[in-house]
Amino acid sequence: MMKMSGCSLPHSALAVWSLVCCFSTLWLCFAVFPSAVSGGVSQLEESVTSSTSNEGTVLYEVLAGRQVYVYGAYKDVQIFHFLIPPHVSTADFNFTANDSLACDPRNISVFLQPQSYPVVNPDGSEYPPEFWVDRAEVYELHLKSDMKPAYLSVPFPEAGDWFMIAFISETSNRITQAGLFPSCHSWLRAKAKYLQEEQITTVVPEIHTHQEIQLYQKVEGSQYYRFYVPSSTWLVVVNISNCVVLNGVEDSGACRVDIAFRSRGLPNPNSSDTVIHKCEDDAPGDTCTLEVIPEEETWHYVQLTTHDTYVQLSMAVKLYLCDETGKSSYHLLSKLNLHQLCPESESTTTTSAPEVNITDFRVNGTDNIYDEDEEVVTAATLKSRRILFMPALNSQPHVLDSCWPRHKLVKKTFGGNFVFEYDLPPNENGTVPLLLNISNLSPTMLTFSLESIIDIGGTLGIELAVSPFMNISVHNFSVAGCLSRGIREQPNANKECSRGYSLLVNTTAHSTIASQVFVPFPEPGPWYLTLLPSCFLRNESELVDCTVNETTIIFGVSSASCLQGKCGKYGSCYQYISGGFIFSTCVCEGGYRGWGCTDSSQATPNWELMLATMLLTLSNLFFLPAIILALKRRYFAEATVYAFTMVFSTFYHACDQEPYNFCIMRLSVLQFCDFYSAIFSFWVTLIVMADLPHSLYSLLHVAGAMVVALGVEYDRTGLWVFVVPSASAFLVMASSWIWHCKKEHGCYPARGYWLTCLFPGVLLAASGLICYAFLETHDNYYYVHSAWHATMALAILCLLPPRREKDERGDPEEEEPLPGCETQPHISESQKYSPVP
Repeated sequence: MMKMSGCSLPHSALAVWSLVCCFSTLWLCFAVFPSAVSGGVSQLEESVTSSTSNEGTVLYEVLAGRQVYVYGAYKDVQIFHFLIPPHVSTADFNFTANDSLACDPRNISVFLQPQSYPVVNPDGSEYPPEFWVDRAEVYELHLKSDMKPAYLSVPFPEAGDWFMIAFISETSNRITQAGLFPSCHSWLRAKAKYLQEEQITTVVPEIHTHQEIQLYQKVEGSQYYRFYVPSSTWLVVVNISNCVVLNGVEDSGACRVDIAFRSRGLPNPNSSDTVIHKCEDDAPGDTCTLEVIPEEETWHYVQLTTHDTYVQLSMAVKLYLCDETGKSSYHLLSKLNLHQLCPESESTTTTSAPEVNITDFRVNGTDNIYDEDEEVVTAATLKSRRILFMPALNSQPHVLDSCWPRHKLVKKTFGGNFVFEYDLPPNENGTVPLLLNISNLSPTMLTFSLESIIDIGGTLGIELAVSPFMNISVHNFSVAGCLSRGIREQPNANKECSRGYSLLVNTTAHSTIASQVFVPFPEPGPWYLTLLPSCFLRNESELVDCTVNETTIIFGVSSASCLQGKCGKYGSCYQYISGGFIFSTCVCEGGYRGWGCTDSSQATPNWELMLATMLLTLSNLFFLPAIILALKRRYFAEATVYAFTMVFSTFYHACDQEPYNFCIMRLSVLQFCDFYSAIFSFWVTLIVMADLPHSLYSLLHVAGAMVVALGVEYDRTGLWVFVVPSASAFLVMASSWIWHCKKEHGCYPARGYWLTCLFPGVLLAASGLICYAFLETHDNYYYVHSAWHATMALAILCLLPPRREKDERGDPEEEEPLPGCETQPHISESQKYSPVP
């Protein structure tokens, strides 16, 4: 039953406004609440069946296959996004993965988290100091890329954005050359199934000191309710009273009811963010009351669970707000619109309620409601949606005196992604205060809000310090803080936070006067920094009364990529896009790991880094003997190519090494020149060994230069860009040698060249190619690749043929006679010069 009172005609302005609120809420009540109205008395009674007996609405979300990569750093993750609708009791995820043909199945790891990207360290590295990472529950799943499905079930998920990262977990550090081994690619597909509860009653709760709402329900098993909490809400109170067990027609005494409360999702009994209260623990006959701190500007859910078969009870939800505008129902209605409050899907009948204007109703001194035509509004015309809102005048105590001082910070953005900060509102003269005075009598809240998607890819930094200008001659000052998201939290007696991150600063020493915390990939929504000052002598346990009423603090709230835009000495900060979402992360070097490249547990010693750089660069000096020999034998084009190879290989590896590097130009340019000159060196060496006529020799040099440049630009790390030029030059050389053997009727070249030059050169080249293609790993790369430089240079030194005279090439190339006019002698008569007489 629901009794309406307090709607008599007032005589003051405030009473007139209350009457308007009364009319508006009466319209809401009758327009959207399914009820039975009988005998002209406004009494509503509803029978609710437990939603556990119904399957509810099933929704699906499918993500197409997306390629995943081997994890080396966070930059290698693939981001998937799910949008979970409200009122979901179970979210079932189905994952399948497959590989390319001729590839063995690989291990794939999946991490799922609501609202922001999961913060994980699968390599076991340590997080930087003062990093807050354990903020939300992360769901983890491992599967193989063998097309066998893997399942993950999330009970009672929060509504909204969910982000998942996936990558290949592979421990091998072998370096495989493209083309020599099968190129394996893995794809991951995801399918989500959402079971959405339908039987949820939407309740517009009362505002303190203005309304009296009693919702009478018959509940069997359990029933869900939801209501919206506006901003500045300090406390939510859920009251259960008049609860009796129904046995047939007669009441059978008191009943047992459990209240579960949660924001942004249906209550989850196994979740730490769900508050559960058992009414049987209260004194018999008393009203069962649950008081909770809500999350502002979001939906909240209440689940009533009965231990008896069928009960009848009365439920009331009250909101206590801290701002002055929150004293009227208009403040709540301004936060809700009817489309959001009562979606069409919540209609319980096929007949929708007629559109009714608030001014069409009036009260005629009784409990009956009339329209403008003096006709009684009946249940047949007003049955529709499940909502209750009834204003009444009630002298409930409010909590305005208990509300803490609140400072809403102002966001200031800068150029670049994730670069912004929060400051105090400017003064009347437009200046932003640098210091803030907080009360010593109660906690003080600093509030700010982060946007979804656009603000979550960086790292949020919070700094707190006591002003150095505080007078500490009498006593010291201490400020304890709690950083929390969604729900405010106050430091306890030990100056610690049960759910948020604890900050503690004091004036006893220079090292304790300031503190900071970093929040990677922060969740969107409201954030709170609650500060509680205290005074003490020398030990913080010896608290004394403060001689002043305020403590001056300095704070900073800012966001940047990576760790304040940096990654330490052994890393670089980059921004990546995956799945359409941008995020920042550090790419470490020198064996350093972690989110800030601060984990040195597997770091390479500096002497080893220097040795690696020296080996990779100085090993190219083995080309000097080949260059000198080529010049001595008058192979000037070949000597130029060898010198080009030595120079650019040296500077490429000097620029590519970490952290000690030196770059004379862009790394991509140096890499192209290194690969191009190395492959072209093989070409010119084989062509000069072929002993071709001069005209054909020049033609092949130019053609090889163009073909190699094209191949290197197309795929500089592929196998074919090396095989095609080398095989072509080898065929040219073999054909030329066969022609020489046929012409000279003997072995070509001479046997001495085969034994002393060709055989050692081929052996060195083969050894270098085997090392380069099959033996390189990330651990021995410096040594094996340096050996590759040395063997290739020495192979050229052995294979370079001796100098040949012009007539030894099989092409005497007789000189072309000059034209006839040029062969005739030119005779000119000379006259004796005599001066003019």
